Amino acid sequence: MHPKGELYLKARDNNGVEHKLYYKHCCKILSKVVKEANKLYYKEVITKSQNKMKTTWNIIYKEKDNLTSEYNIKLLRINNHIVHNPISIANEFNDYFLNITGSISHKRINEKKDVSPLQNLFKYFSQPFKDTSWPYTSTKEINKTVDSLKSKNSSG
Repeated sequence: MHPKGELYLKARDNNGVEHKLYYKHCCKILSKVVKEANKLYYKEVITKSQNKMKTTWNIIYKEKDNLTSEYNIKLLRINNHIVHNPISIANEFNDYFLNITGSISHKRINEKKDVSPLQNLFKYFSQPFKDTSWPYTSTKEINKTVDSLKSKNSSG
């Protein structure tokens, strides 16, 4: 058995708060170590890559796929009736999302009419966004990437 599993069993079986706190502390340390190891690994992969942007986006897509999970809705309560039919459930979701904009816009019309969009932005986004940093790239690499793009006859 893994050490983390053993710690979990001790924390679960003992009523002492010390075991549970120690287990939580070890879990935090382990997750920090795993995050740092992933950072170092991905940094090395990007550094060794010929096309750093493509590699970066591939990593993002891979991590995004790891975070998503599949949710299957087996039943839904509609007007105090339990529905199991997936078609009926899908239709109910469609109706809800098709009609929600009307109720939202109706509420918005009844609110203050003289509030500017900038005031709303400042109201809802009062904290700055987290900085995103990309690895440095050379002019040569940018030119190489632009040159590799296929030209198209379409406009827009």
